[in-house]
Amino acid sequence: MSSDVLTSLTARYIALAPKAQGTVKKVKLKVFWKTVNFWTDTFIREYHNATPSIAERLVTEQYWDRSGNIRNNRFTCEDFAIRLLCEFASIHQLPVKLKTGTRIYRNMEIYQPDEHDHYVSHMYGFTEIVMRTYGAPDMQRIGENVVALTSPAELMPGDILAQAHDRPGNVAHHIQVAMSVNANQIEIKQGNTSGISIRPFTTARRLLGSNMADPQNDSYAGMPIEHGIYNKQTTGWTYKNLTTGSTREDFLKIFQLYRWNFMEFNKA
Repeated sequence: MSSDVLTSLTARYIALAPKAQGTVKKVKLKVFWKTVNFWTDTFIREYHNATPSIAERLVTEQYWDRSGNIRNNRFTCEDFAIRLLCEFASIHQLPVKLKTGTRIYRNMEIYQPDEHDHYVSHMYGFTEIVMRTYGAPDMQRIGENVVALTSPAELMPGDILAQAHDRPGNVAHHIQVAMSVNANQIEIKQGNTSGISIRPFTTARRLLGSNMADPQNDSYAGMPIEHGIYNKQTTGWTYKNLTTGSTREDFLKIFQLYRWNFMEFNKA
């Protein structure tokens, strides 16, 4: 089954020349990880179950950067959600397809030297290339990246909370990821952003070679993973950031709730 699925997927990217020429032109792929399986209800359940343990590992994980320095993981809020998804998908050889205002990113896609040569062919390379352009508003692409949830009761670990109702047009500007959920409490983890991360400030910095959205750039704005908790009150949900100690009353009302659109990822 695995080889048949991969053959079928790869065949989508092979263009046949006219028969008269008697030649076949093959298109080279950039493979961050192979798609061998497809999302099913079973894999989706496994993703929800695995998310908290993946997140805990990312909190304490260390790595060597390109200069040989030991680093701890840092993420902006949306980047943390992307990393959780891709950690699970790559391990289980599942497809991921994410859309931004720039383009659609796939774990297997047609190779473009200018686009791909800076990114290694594994999960880390894929997350880095997506993180350059994927922002919190891309979590609102219903029917593409996500499906909408209607109430906190639907939340499961790995689902997305998008802070949006405190901005004009309800445009998302911060993302949290659910870790555990029951009728009275929602536990989350989140990345965050250091410094000023709004336009035109970020645009000016990018022109100077400082890209706060690029994990490969020394100016990347990601921060260590934070831990927070919502407690249900008589009216609304009180939030406390357990990392910083800050609290907010009735905070959940300004969030929109989403789940990754797993079945859409299966489509070419």
